[in-house]
Amino acid sequence: MFMRIFGLFALAFALCGTECRAQCFGDGGITCSFSPTVTSETFNFGTNGVITFQFETVLTSFQLDVTANEVTSITNLDPTEFPTGTVCIPYTTGFCVRYDVTGNAGGPNGVPIRGVDYRGLITVTLNYDSFYTPHIPAFGHDPENNPLFSEDILTSYVDEHAPSCTNCEGPAMGGKTPGISSFAALDKPFPNSAQGEIVRPFLTAVPQTSSSGQNPIVEVSFKLVASSCSTDPPLRDKTATLSVASVDPNNAPNLAFAPLINGGDSNKFHYDSKNGVNVQDINTNKLPSGSYFVTVSSTLFSPVTTTFIIP
Repeated sequence: MFMRIFGLFALAFALCGTECRAQCFGDGGITCSFSPTVTSETFNFGTNGVITFQFETVLTSFQLDVTANEVTSITNLDPTEFPTGTVCIPYTTGFCVRYDVTGNAGGPNGVPIRGVDYRGLITVTLNYDSFYTPHIPAFGHDPENNPLFSEDILTSYVDEHAPSCTNCEGPAMGGKTPGISSFAALDKPFPNSAQGEIVRPFLTAVPQTSSSGQNPIVEVSFKLVASSCSTDPPLRDKTATLSVASVDPNNAPNLAFAPLINGGDSNKFHYDSKNGVNVQDINTNKLPSGSYFVTVSSTLFSPVTTTFIIP
């Protein structure tokens, strides 16, 4: 993905400068303006990632200044949220990236104030290039400019080619937060270091018709075993969640998360003991035609991905 983004970056930066209008590009800091009629802006840092802020409601006009800082590590992590062994995710540049947000509003460091400058939660989406396969992906947030990353705001994670590959598109992370400060893509360790080595997931996504015939669904299932598929009994996974995304037609090749009805069946898998698989049905009603990626994340294994097509 970074080769295509870099080409766009060179062109768009020449045309746009450092002021962000719908989407703009930069290599260090970018300024974007928000208003009651402009509630979403995308900050494109090329090989250092693409981060978008979507406000539910903007009450007053303000600017956000976002800086993409290349770092070799992030150590200011709250151990109650990020246990020992948590590391930042390196991009294809070889560096991790910390996104620091300031602005010209009335909050600390000029960031907007909830209830004064905006209402509701802020949806944050990060697309980045990385060949790194995390154990448990996390979207780290420093909520108060401490500086201390004390929140994992991750609600969605899709990697088109998880597990790792040598030449693939980058992952996307999504999350929601009431305020903004600094963000970074992080990797949490497994609770038991042996778990990620012995669990073998097998993921499928098969279109189905609901029993009522009213809603199209895709059945996502995976079989989990300790070591051998032929000799070990299947395991139930109570921690697994899934996310669905497709290539954003307005911002290719970046990913956009699909709005699933009921959050994707409350985003919980149930265990089918007869077939020995963990199953979740996705209601695909109102999703447009096209190809979609499904990534399943768990505390037992690294993320895995499959695809399905809506005709």
